[in-house]
Amino acid sequence: MRQALASVSRVLGRLAPGSTSKSDRSGAPPEADHFDSVRRAAAQLIRRDGVERLVPIGVCTLLVLAALVSSMPEVSPASAAVRPSGQQQLIAVAVDVPQAQFGVGDGPLAKDSSDLYLGDGSISNTLQLPGVGTDAKTLLRTYTVQAGDTLNLIAGRYDLATSTLYWANKAALPDPASIRIGQGLLIPPMDGLLVQVGAKDTLDSLATKYKVSAQDIVDANNLPEITLTIGQTLIIPGASGGPMPAPRAGTRAPSSGGWLWPVSGYNYISQYFWSGHHAVDIAASYGTPVVAAVGGTVVRVGWNGYTGGGNVVWVMSGTKLYTTYNHLSSWSVRTGQKVSAGQRLGLVGATGEATGPHLHFEVWLGYPWGLGNVSDAVNPCAYLAGC
Repeated sequence: MRQALASVSRVLGRLAPGSTSKSDRSGAPPEADHFDSVRRAAAQLIRRDGVERLVPIGVCTLLVLAALVSSMPEVSPASAAVRPSGQQQLIAVAVDVPQAQFGVGDGPLAKDSSDLYLGDGSISNTLQLPGVGTDAKTLLRTYTVQAGDTLNLIAGRYDLATSTLYWANKAALPDPASIRIGQGLLIPPMDGLLVQVGAKDTLDSLATKYKVSAQDIVDANNLPEITLTIGQTLIIPGASGGPMPAPRAGTRAPSSGGWLWPVSGYNYISQYFWSGHHAVDIAASYGTPVVAAVGGTVVRVGWNGYTGGGNVVWVMSGTKLYTTYNHLSSWSVRTGQKVSAGQRLGLVGATGEATGPHLHFEVWLGYPWGLGNVSDAVNPCAYLAGC
């Protein structure tokens, strides 16, 4: 700062007039001093430290100008490249059009790998999901019946309701208990009913008929469009063809282990074993005799409100095998009594959590509910022939 002030002083000194000018010596009148006003202003600034005040103002001015220059848009340098022809320009436009469907930062070239590329929305499902057909037949699997199989056991392997398996194979199964070794069965991908599209069928009419949504049918069958074709096979998710018919008389017989059918004269199973029902329900008239399927020792008799079984009889056969008979209207045995296969235990009723008269029959590989859950319950159809 001192150097700047000294330089200003030297400049002012040069501007200052000499003590005696040529005009003074010649006696001529003095000429006008053009720098007089400048000298006076400079002197005043020096007296008031004006220069020192102007320096920071000038620095700020330079900074503002630099910021304005840096914010101006960058101008691309001139290029000598050949401009694309009209055809090339049309191709570029055609390629850029699909990008309009993506959001900011989205698309197949997105920097963020987590961005979702939805593809061309106009492409049908059959192209986006190659190999997935529009007919439910392409979704079916085939199973070959093995020795010891029952319809219920096969359904359980595929996490299906027995009724779903039966209605999918109704043409080959006039009797639910008539499956044979080596027979091929169709396995649907989910619980529901296989139907064939008729001349008057539409998605809406099928949805109304089976009380499901049209969208559920589309999703279950991977349909690329809502137009159906006559003869097309669809699976209606959650639908049923109705109750399974009762097996023909004489089709149920004692199993190889000697187990007998626990309800005399009644063979119709109204509900099979599945993940939400660890038993078989055998529908029968109120008061029908209930007999022991296998011999053993009675370990419990009477009311059981904890499991909703109502009046029950529990029989232990061996060290870990138990059978339970639930919803009885009455019982005819006592705790500790030994019973043989076929001996009467009580009568069919609807006690406990039951909507109608039936026998709720369970098989356990451990004391029933001993662990506080159903982990030890097994499928009774593994022990009852023709189940």
